[in-house]
Parts: sequence; C-alpha cells; structure tokens
Amino acid sequence: MLSHLDTLVQPYLAVFLLGAGALIVLFLVLFMSQMRAKKRHVEQLEHVTRLLRHVKTSTELESNLNIILEIYSTIVDAHGYSFYILDNKQNKYLLKAVRQRHGDKDQVAPSYSGLASYEKEVYQPPLSLSPNATRQGIDLIKEGEVPLLLIPIRGERGLIRIGPISRLPKAIRSKLEFVTDLLPQMLESLIETDVLKMKTDVVVTSEHALRSISSMALDSESIIQKTLGMFASALGIPDCFLLIQQTGGFQVPALIGWSFEMQQTIIHDKELCSQLWMALDNREAAVIHKGDTPHSKLALLLQDRSAKMLLISKFIEGGREGLIVCRVHDQDGSGLSDEQMMISLRTLSKQIAKLLQTQNNIKPMTTSYVELLKLLSRTIDNLSPYTVGYSELMSRYSIVIAQEMGLSPREKQDISLAAYLSNIGVLGLSEEIYLKEGKFSEIEYEKMKLHAEVGADIIEMLIGNKTVASYIRYHHERMDGNGYPAGLRGQQIPLGARIIAVVQVFLAKMNSRKYRTALPFDKALELLKSSTGSQLDPAVVDAFDRWLQRKRNSLRNVNHSLGPCWEMCCTPSEICATCPAFQQTEKNCWEVNQNNCQAHGKSCETCFVYTEAISRR
Repeated sequence: MLSHLDTLVQPYLAVFLLGAGALIVLFLVLFMSQMRAKKRHVEQLEHVTRLLRHVKTSTELESNLNIILEIYSTIVDAHGYSFYILDNKQNKYLLKAVRQRHGDKDQVAPSYSGLASYEKEVYQPPLSLSPNATRQGIDLIKEGEVPLLLIPIRGERGLIRIGPISRLPKAIRSKLEFVTDLLPQMLESLIETDVLKMKTDVVVTSEHALRSISSMALDSESIIQKTLGMFASALGIPDCFLLIQQTGGFQVPALIGWSFEMQQTIIHDKELCSQLWMALDNREAAVIHKGDTPHSKLALLLQDRSAKMLLISKFIEGGREGLIVCRVHDQDGSGLSDEQMMISLRTLSKQIAKLLQTQNNIKPMTTSYVELLKLLSRTIDNLSPYTVGYSELMSRYSIVIAQEMGLSPREKQDISLAAYLSNIGVLGLSEEIYLKEGKFSEIEYEKMKLHAEVGADIIEMLIGNKTVASYIRYHHERMDGNGYPAGLRGQQIPLGARIIAVVQVFLAKMNSRKYRTALPFDKALELLKSSTGSQLDPAVVDAFDRWLQRKRNSLRNVNHSLGPCWEMCCTPSEICATCPAFQQTEKNCWEVNQNNCQAHGKSCETCFVYTEAISRR
C-alpha cells in the first residue's frame, strides 16, 4: 500500500522540487539583477555627487576638466585621458586638460608639460583636432595605429579621448553614457564662465595699465622708477640710482637695489653726492673701477665683495643736472662689454631727460584737473541745501587735524585735497543712488560703497597722486577691520584716510538731512569720542578735540559764536550775498531777523554755529 502511494507521489514531488528549484534560481537571478541595478545606481549617484561637489564655476576651467577626467578614469582603465574644447574663432578643438597614469596603475594625475616622466612609445594627444573629429556617439577609433575611445559631448562644445583602448564592454559603455549625458549644460556654463573671466582679466589688466601710465605721466618719481627699473633688469644691473641737483642739495627720486643702510647713505650723504659730480670731471660719463677711485666716499658704493665698477652718466633737464649711477658686479649676466653698457647708460640718460621735459609740459594740466574736480565736488554739494559747503568743510577740518598732529606741509596738502575730493567717486554712480534720500537698500548700499574706489581711480588717472588716491580709497575703513573696501585694520589704514574718516563722521552728526535733524554740538562730539577704537582712530579724535577745545577756550565773549557763520559753514557767496547776517560782526547770525539759513539746509535751533555757542554758556 505504502509503496503504491510512493509510486503515485514521486512524480508530483519531482515536479514540485523542480518548480521550487526554478523559483529559487529565478529569485536568485532577480536578486542578483536588483543588486547589480542597485550597485549601478549607487555608482551613478557617486558620479553625480562628485560632479556637483567638486566642479565649480569659481575654479579655473582646466581644474574642472581634470576633475571630470578623473571620474572617467574610475570607469575606463587606460593610460591617458584628454579633454578638448571647441574654439569657435579657430574652428577647431583645442586640448585643455590631460590626465595620465604615472607608475602605479591606480595613480592618475594631471599631466603638465615637462612634468610627466618619459615613457617609450606612450601616446601623446595632439594639441588640436579638426571640428570633424567628433562622432554622433561614443565610438572606438584609431589614430594611426593607436586605438582610442572617442566620447563626444552633446552640443559639440567638447570631446574626450581615452586611450590606448581597443575594446568597450557594454556595461562600461552604459556607465560612460550616463556620465556623458550629465555634461552638456555643465560644460556650457564652465566655458561661458571661463570666457567671462578672461574678458574680465583683460579689462582689469587694461585698466591697471592705463591707471599706471596716467599716474606715471604726472608723477616724476613713478616714471623715473619704472624706467630705471626696466633698464636695470634688461642689463642685469642689480644696483642703481638717479640723482638730481636742487637748491640747497640733492634729490634721489629713484633707487633700485642697494641695502637699506646704503640707501640711507645715498639719500642723506651730501658729500657722497658731491663726489659723484667731481668724479665726472666735466665729462658726460665716467667709469670708476673698484680700487681706482680718488674719492673716499665713492669707495663706499664699491665696498660690496662682488662689485666691479661704477658707471656714471649725466643728463640735463630744464636747467637742472642729474646723474644716473649704476654698480656693475663681476658676474652681471648681461653678456655686454663695459663699453656697450656705457653706451646703453648714456642713451638712457637722454631718454630720462626727454621724459622729464615732456612731463613738465604736462604738469600744468594737473592744476587744471584739480580745479575741475573741485568744481565738480562743489557742484555735487550744491545739489542739496543740506550739503552746501561740505567739501570745503571736509578740507578745512582735515587740515587743522593734520596741523595738530604735526604733519609735514606735503602731508597736509595731500590730506586737504583728498578730503575735498573724498566724494568725487559718486560721479561714477547713477543719480538715483547718490541723490536718494533716506536708507539705502542692500543692493544700493553695495553700489554706493563703490564711490571710494571710483574716486581713487579718478585721482590716479587725472592727477597721478597715489597718496591722495589711497586716502580717498580707504577713508571708509574702520579701526576694527569692519570697513570697506579692503577691510583694513588699525595702522594698516593710511593716516590721511583716518583723519578724513573722523571729519566725515563729525560732519554727518553736525549737519541735518531732509530725513533727520542735526545733533547738538556737545552730543555730536560725545558720540564722536565714543566711536574711537572700533570705528575711528583715538589719536586723530584726540587731536581734533584738542584743537576744538583750544579754539573754544580762546574766545573772550562766551556769548558769541566760534566764528562768522559764513566761514564756519563754508557757505557760497551766492547765498551769503542775500543774507542780512553776512558781514555782520556785532550780532550772532541767529540774532539777525530773516537770515538766510534755510537756503543752505540750516535751522538756527539745530545749526552747530548756534548749538556750539550755547554749549559754552
């Protein structure tokens, strides 16, 4: 009975087991397929993540292309990977990035000219390709006998070549197609950004060159330094200087090389300068060999162990005599004979004289430019009654601070001019920005901040005074480093800029605007002092306060204003002419009926002429 039952069951059992086995196999196949798909998706996600994380428009194009090639190197094993970009002007693909394996099979790195190790018969990609070198899709090609993998980027803006490689499995092709499909839009953005960067570099470089040339055209020291520097570099001369006679002594406008101690000797030792002229002995040029000089001071210039001789050449410009002095060393590296060097030096002397003469002819233009810029500044001031006399006030207060701090006449002159023209940069902004009343939006504020740099550029190009330009450029910096445009801190900020900043803050608190009332004098001064350390230089504020207090204490009549209102406010004569308080010395301006204060944005109750006088009572 049981055996009969086994006979009946066995066929069904076999079918069941066969079916179960098939199901298990099918399950395993599906499982393995899902695992492969999951692995493929993970790899794809890694490629996408890597592209998004490392490829950035802010980075150079070559660096980004190398990152893309690195991703391809994880998919395809080959010796070299090259990326070409279509150049529309030249109508051909140009090689922009190359990666090669070096030694270790797993080590792939960028290849740069002269850095890759030499390997016999290693394929080197051509520098350019014909625009017909691309294909519709990924393909295996041959260049000569070298098998290569060609990967065109959709849109024909670029293509990738990998090789040598002779076969392409289907799975590898699928991975390559996925990554390649991610590139067209990204590559377009990278190329456009690179073009914009190059255009920007050209504009910036051109602007810098124009500013330098404009500055040199008006600044004798700059043009001499530049010319002498080029000469010294071309002839391999490490040390030279230019000396010009002037009333009561000598001037050294340019020094190239020399130690700091020797520079100080050249600048300050009048006897040394005199002996240089004596060494010429009424000649146009002279050669002084080491150990062959009758003048003791000249031996100082040749005391360096490698010093060989001095070359001296004279030039005459506008009635002034000057010398170019060069120290030649044993190994100068120029390959020129002493005679050839002297000929070059004499030629330079004549060119220096011509440059200085041309510059002297241009210099009168500087005065005209200064007057023009001052006129424009006053015009800007007069656009609103609240800013009438502003530039003149900036200049006058800056002068008294510079005087109080014991600065030299040249420093005071530069600070005065920079203060007067501190807002000239608004000429580069739209009227909607600099005439706006009230608070700026964030974008408007960023645009307004540009006026400091624009103003400095105007000064450099029209006047050529880099010191004045630097005072204007940095007068919105803060002592704590939170200012603009460079975020300078403390003593990094030029002193002239720190002085202008103090005056600007003081006037901002002392003068009314349409949307706010001026602060009383004592309150404004109190707030000015409270800004020291963080925003303003304590030493500058202290100098300003000392001058104010001395000025105030010198008055015998405490009931009288600190000075005539038309002088204290720097009010234009056009406004003063119609005011009954003008030239009135017996009365204070606020005591005169129907005065003309409103015409220049003032009200007697809040005008600092009045509030200062009241604070002394």
